[in-house]
Amino acid sequence: MRNKIFFLFIIFSLTYFSSCSFKKRVNFAVDSGILYGHSKKRSTGIIPLAKKSKTEFFFEELTPFPKNSSIELAYTIHGQFNGEIRLYIEGAGVGAIDWELPLDASLITEQKPDVIRFAAPVNAASIRRFTVSVSRQGKASKEESDSFLEIKALRIKKRWFGFSWEASPEGKTFLTTPFVRQDDTRTSNESWLIDPPETFRSGGQIELSASSFYDPSDSRTGGEDTITVEPGEIFFEWTGPHQKGNSLYVPPGMFPSNPYPLRVTVSSRMGTVRLEASEERAFPFAPIPADPGIALAYRQGEWRDSRYEVFLWEGFPSLLIFDTANYQVQDNLFKRLAFFVEKAGYRGRLVTDQDLEGQHGWNAHDYRAEDLAAFFERAETTHFPLLKEEFELKEILFANEILKRETNEKIRAGSGAIISVSRESSDVLRKQFMAHEGFHGLFFIDADFRSFTKSRYDSLMPAAKNFILSFFDYQHYDIADNYLVMNEFQAHVLQQPANQAYWYFGGNLASRLEASPWRRAMLPKKDDYSGTWPDIGRAFQTEANAFSIYVNKRWGFVAGRNWRVQVR
Repeated sequence: MRNKIFFLFIIFSLTYFSSCSFKKRVNFAVDSGILYGHSKKRSTGIIPLAKKSKTEFFFEELTPFPKNSSIELAYTIHGQFNGEIRLYIEGAGVGAIDWELPLDASLITEQKPDVIRFAAPVNAASIRRFTVSVSRQGKASKEESDSFLEIKALRIKKRWFGFSWEASPEGKTFLTTPFVRQDDTRTSNESWLIDPPETFRSGGQIELSASSFYDPSDSRTGGEDTITVEPGEIFFEWTGPHQKGNSLYVPPGMFPSNPYPLRVTVSSRMGTVRLEASEERAFPFAPIPADPGIALAYRQGEWRDSRYEVFLWEGFPSLLIFDTANYQVQDNLFKRLAFFVEKAGYRGRLVTDQDLEGQHGWNAHDYRAEDLAAFFERAETTHFPLLKEEFELKEILFANEILKRETNEKIRAGSGAIISVSRESSDVLRKQFMAHEGFHGLFFIDADFRSFTKSRYDSLMPAAKNFILSFFDYQHYDIADNYLVMNEFQAHVLQQPANQAYWYFGGNLASRLEASPWRRAMLPKKDDYSGTWPDIGRAFQTEANAFSIYVNKRWGFVAGRNWRVQVR
């Protein structure tokens, strides 16, 4: 009996002390839970690569895993290695999931990364353990004998698919995921396909960002980059000058129900591709980031409110774009503002609904922070009855810091501006209005653009200046406001392609003034053969060319287009 008890004691002691000796908390960063290695050596995250091995790590208890998430392993491979490293993740209810870890950044570049961060999607509700397995063919060479993998961190991340190459405190870092591969059918450009199986696709809406890689030592000067995204039948194309920061963002609401396989192509070198589930943005206070070209094409059925949608101009985050279902909704938001800010005889006055009845506002709008602050401060201090949509507008402006409050509760200007177009306008007019209002927005926020506009306006020949002032007066702008006049001058010049300026100003607009007997005297001599006013046409053709060159150098835009994304 004593022998039996002694034997059981020995077995218990060996089991207890063995388990203690193998259970060692890891010394690399872990986002959630307490993680152990099965030996003191392995707990450091150092895994030799010279021979086959399996290294197991386990959590003290089941670690909850959020839905639509990935487990990200950050690691460095030291030395040479010609083999395969696999990651096995054991999760509750799904068994073991097996991933091959990338050994370098050869998917996009020959440069060797300092750190690789591999994000593997996991559908388990919780995780208990994971294993890193090393396999190889034959014996390690002399150069490989000292090679090892160093685990630096284990993190839980929002699920995404794609890759990126970025700088970090640890050096050059390559971030990547499974289900991304090069598209060999596109040989002329760099092209990738993202095609996760259905079990790993994020539920709900998705968004995508892609950018070209910019190398400051690149010998190219000038020229354009092109980034395209093709989810099914839809085609998004971003174009812009080759420079740092080129990127295409496709917001939620723009993808078909099944966008896979999703193709991303770049004309130069790809820098970043990131496809992920979109975050819910509260309407109306959190605008949807979008290039104006995407705002024009955004499916109305995807709007968060049937009356209007609010976008944040990507690249110019202090500018908001309102797209309205019709002119009536647009009037409810902005008509009173139009009279307060721009209309001759009304500027600075809050006009009642009765006085506005039957009067025309505009079919597109633009307002800077200073004028918006003046309008809402006047309405607040005088207790003026505004419409529901105007109160909504006020809160949107505060939420996006276009309006702010002083310590004495007075409303003051923040930074930025708003522009608006409507779905009631034809597609042709929507594009023209977006160009017109968009350049207004840039005028509001960019001092250099204002300075350039002033220099062009001041140098206009007298006949052209008299003509444009007469036309603005005809449109009921307050021409006593020089800031307003210069802003309208550049927007009218830039709202259509430069090659249309001669006929637009020297034909279309001049003919409107000709119909008015007393304005007719402001026009120079007419060419009866062409039915145009050549002096006017030539003067504004010169302005259109000059402005188009300016906005192209400054932002990569041209006359008639201030968006970089075409949607087909």
